[in-house]
Amino acid sequence: MDIKMSCFGTVVLCFTILTIGVQARELRGLSSVQPASNVPLGTSYSDSDGIVETRAAYFTTNHDFTGFIASLTVHNHDIKKGQMTNSYISIQSNANEEISAGWVVDPWKYGDSRTRFFTYWRGFKCPNSECHNEFVPKEGSYLAPGYILDSGNHLTIKLLKDANTGDWKLFVGPSAAYLSEIGYYPKSLFTQLAVQANHAEFGGSVQFLDYMTGPPMGNGVIAEDNIPPGKPTPAMMTDVYYVRPDGKFDSIKTYTYKIGKINCYSLGKSTVNDLDRFAYGGVAGCNRA
Repeated sequence: MDIKMSCFGTVVLCFTILTIGVQARELRGLSSVQPASNVPLGTSYSDSDGIVETRAAYFTTNHDFTGFIASLTVHNHDIKKGQMTNSYISIQSNANEEISAGWVVDPWKYGDSRTRFFTYWRGFKCPNSECHNEFVPKEGSYLAPGYILDSGNHLTIKLLKDANTGDWKLFVGPSAAYLSEIGYYPKSLFTQLAVQANHAEFGGSVQFLDYMTGPPMGNGVIAEDNIPPGKPTPAMMTDVYYVRPDGKFDSIKTYTYKIGKINCYSLGKSTVNDLDRFAYGGVAGCNRA
């Protein structure tokens, strides 16, 4: 197994790509869309449950912030029960708390291979798995968890801590200029996230039963540098910024790259000086090896 990690900058940024086994889910199947962040980075293990997870994601570490925003394109894949693919952003605390949102294709959970919006949380009231309750939808919102998304649509997602209530609000729209609040997670669900977040994670992940092959990630094109003219381009995540405790948006400025590849999935190099856009994803057909 090939695992590479790099950490850099005043805002410390690390990335890793790894394959891990995850504990068995309930009979509803592979409905865990989070990238198993309770597993320490850089570790891998297998168990008798036969579920494999691979992710290609960036992680910010040891930095305090009160919001995070990124843009991505929705993709649809005709995959089977026992496979799951998603793209997400996630804010986390040092107390193993987390809020995530993005798009997911999960036939076992939803009964089909259509792409849907998802969000989940984890905190002291729900410490050991993803929790899909407790999200408070905004009345009249055009979007809610589980809603079907059209492939090719541009999706901007922002998680922002309300300065007055301390709740974590979720905004979604076609761009940063056209965001609508769709609901929030109450401050009372969390301890450290009730104050601020310490980490962010963003990219893609897949899960599959170990006797199957892996589904596509992103748009199904492996991320790489120096793509020749005419070759398909991978999925991109763009407009990646964090919100400082003073309320100002900022980008991750200084970093270096090492691209590690596990089977079919990878991260691509940013195309600008700040880490506000990068390629991610990979092709179908991976196995556990």
